[in-house]
Amino acid sequence: MATSGLLEVFSEPFVLRALAAAAVSGYLLPLVGGFIVPRRLSLLGDSSSHFAFAAIAVGALFGVSGIFLAYVFVVVGIFVVLRLVRVLGVSGDQALAVVLASGAALASLAISRGARVSLGSVLFGSLLAVDELDLLAGALVAVLASAFVYRNFGGVLLYTLSDELARSRGVNTGIYEFLLAVVAGLAVAVSVRVAGVLLVTAVMVIPVMTASLLSTSFKKFLGLAVLFGELGLFLGVLLSFTLEMAPGASSVFVLLAILGVSAALHRAGLRI
Repeated sequence: MATSGLLEVFSEPFVLRALAAAAVSGYLLPLVGGFIVPRRLSLLGDSSSHFAFAAIAVGALFGVSGIFLAYVFVVVGIFVVLRLVRVLGVSGDQALAVVLASGAALASLAISRGARVSLGSVLFGSLLAVDELDLLAGALVAVLASAFVYRNFGGVLLYTLSDELARSRGVNTGIYEFLLAVVAGLAVAVSVRVAGVLLVTAVMVIPVMTASLLSTSFKKFLGLAVLFGELGLFLGVLLSFTLEMAPGASSVFVLLAILGVSAALHRAGLRI
């Protein structure tokens, strides 16, 4: 493609919106994933994404905004998960699996009742699906997530490392668990448009895995995770446009390539 043609393409509003959404999601998902993944709660991303899918389908059925409905659905789903764990004593994985299945079933019901949803774009992401409202919502969640992590870094870190250690230091683990789960769920909800329901969790998990191979401290670990997330989604969106494929899939391919290179560097003894 000629340089002038390429510049013309990147002046298109939908391309700029997709790149902006990639920047927000590439920051948000690894940031919260850095705390969620070590707690072995990666399934929280899948559960949240399926509830966001249900919200999009229900919103399409009734003609209301899917993104804000997704916020409500995700928070309700997380509340149900935590109540199942604390009141009924079921394991976190079991509770998350119940919520995941419930979200998928609700989405299926809405679609069967006539909700007009593009399954390809919802499941795997779409460059055209992102609008100004999505960007505004994503920016708001990014600010809230950053403020939460910055103001509560010590407590969240202790909760991430060990419940017992956190309690011994006077940390209210129940509050941190709920707030961190809500932030993670909202991050997933705002990222579904660009990454897709089926692949958004990979964008949360793979950068975190990659960063863990190269980092020597938790702060470096978080920084590398965000860096890899930003790089993966930005290049993924560019690759999506070039190859005319779903941005979620192309982003995952890029992230896997980064993981492969980082694994080789890890085996060579490189640490940062």
